Amino acid sequence: MIKELIKLQEDIYNYEMEENDGYWADWSPKINFYKAEDWYELTYFGDGYDDGYNFAFAAFIDLIIKHSSKIKSLLFTGADEGANGTKNWDFTRLINSGAVFENLESFRVKLTDTGDHNTSIIAASYDEDGQIAALVAKMPILRVLQVPSAPNDNFFKLKDLSLQQLIVQAGYNTQDFIKNLSACDNMKNLYALDWTDILDDVDSIGTKYEQYKELFSSRFFDTQTVEGRKIRFHFTLRENKLTTEQLQELIKIKNIQLLYIRAFSGQYAR
Repeated sequence: MIKELIKLQEDIYNYEMEENDGYWADWSPKINFYKAEDWYELTYFGDGYDDGYNFAFAAFIDLIIKHSSKIKSLLFTGADEGANGTKNWDFTRLINSGAVFENLESFRVKLTDTGDHNTSIIAASYDEDGQIAALVAKMPILRVLQVPSAPNDNFFKLKDLSLQQLIVQAGYNTQDFIKNLSACDNMKNLYALDWTDILDDVDSIGTKYEQYKELFSSRFFDTQTVEGRKIRFHFTLRENKLTTEQLQELIKIKNIQLLYIRAFSGQYAR
């Protein structure tokens, strides 16, 4: 597999030189890997659209499909680049394959930084459309999941997930993520949740305080027993609408480790 990874990087370089007028080390697509024993940790840097013109992404997906059982960790990242203010990560090619990542423990996709020009999302266009659930269904021992879009309710119908850490940004649509968490029973090993709500100050599209109350009142934040150890749940909440009084009320409902980060999207000065 090492020879194939090196060959793929050479092919990506040659493609960029011929088709995209040169290769820039800080901007052009690339792959990095780390091998320990028989396992690989892979990083893809570039764009995530799959329309027939993004050679690097399509070729990388084809390679990990071929060697799915050898991969322990996957990270998809890239420059702040997109179209119409959006950086799409479209995993349709991977979802439609027969690959199962039976040894994959960590799957991470670039999050949106508050200073980015483009919002990172998982979608073929703008709707997540169940891609996250379809991906996780191929990863039976996944422990760490980081995604820049909220999954739809298909994610909560998956059985007996092994997730321990979940990092989720809402993207353009919360898809009732917090409400669905309150009622779910498929992540019994989860002990750390990092959630970024929609940051634009539009109350109609973000998560309501009442939904957070439902989450704190549910069994979701109960003390978890992971590999024989009792672990107090840790919730990192990034949003900008809750008041100090509301946060205090939430902690009274369930005294978890709550790290509250008042987060705002970047704005140009006018």
